[in-house]
Amino acid sequence: MSALAGAVLALTAADAALAGTIVVRSSGPSAASYPVGKSLAAGAKLTLKPGDVITVLDASGTRVLKGPGQVAVTGSGAATGSGLTALLANTGARQSRTGATRSAIGGGPARSPNVWYVDASRGGTQCLADANLTAIWRPDNATEGSATLTRESDGKSAVVDFRAGQSVRAWPVEELPVAEGARFKIALTGAAQSVTVKVAMVNPANADLDGVASALLAKGCNNQMDVLVEGSKQEAGPGLASN
Repeated sequence: MSALAGAVLALTAADAALAGTIVVRSSGPSAASYPVGKSLAAGAKLTLKPGDVITVLDASGTRVLKGPGQVAVTGSGAATGSGLTALLANTGARQSRTGATRSAIGGGPARSPNVWYVDASRGGTQCLADANLTAIWRPDNATEGSATLTRESDGKSAVVDFRAGQSVRAWPVEELPVAEGARFKIALTGAAQSVTVKVAMVNPANADLDGVASALLAKGCNNQMDVLVEGSKQEAGPGLASN
């Protein structure tokens, strides 16, 4: 289960909408003081204890703050670059960067290169900002394959085929429209079992990291938050060091 699960349930939409710097992961003795979804002042310093690991996100990117000591919340500058653009762009299957990105931890499981893609291998709540741009992504594109999409409300299905080397395809919105609360079962070729996704439509306050993160947190879109957090991490600079 995602590290965001559980704690995010306490987050209200109002809290998320006001957030500029947001706690997106929290563990250690001070976790209760810095729960997931908590808004922090840009100039704040956190007093952390040994074992504390607090991940914060704002327009500068995602940063991991560790105790013990006083640690500055503010980053060194706005996050930029083609990787971040690809991560946040809501362009559907037209997105040019369609490969898989390996986890930064031990080269772990591949993760989606774009926060808006429907990951065919993971179930849960899926946030979408534009139903017409819905795209489905698979983590392994070595061979040709398919994903069978079934709407739970009436059992209607559609099949999306992938060529070898192809990771992303457009969701068949004419056959299976997506809307708030719709639930779909996804059966991916080679997967041990199918997954179920529930659609949540969102309208981020802005298209930057903090705006997108706020919208995802408010709806509990944990898989996409994992993509956002891992894809926007910054190296800890001098301003983040414990005193």
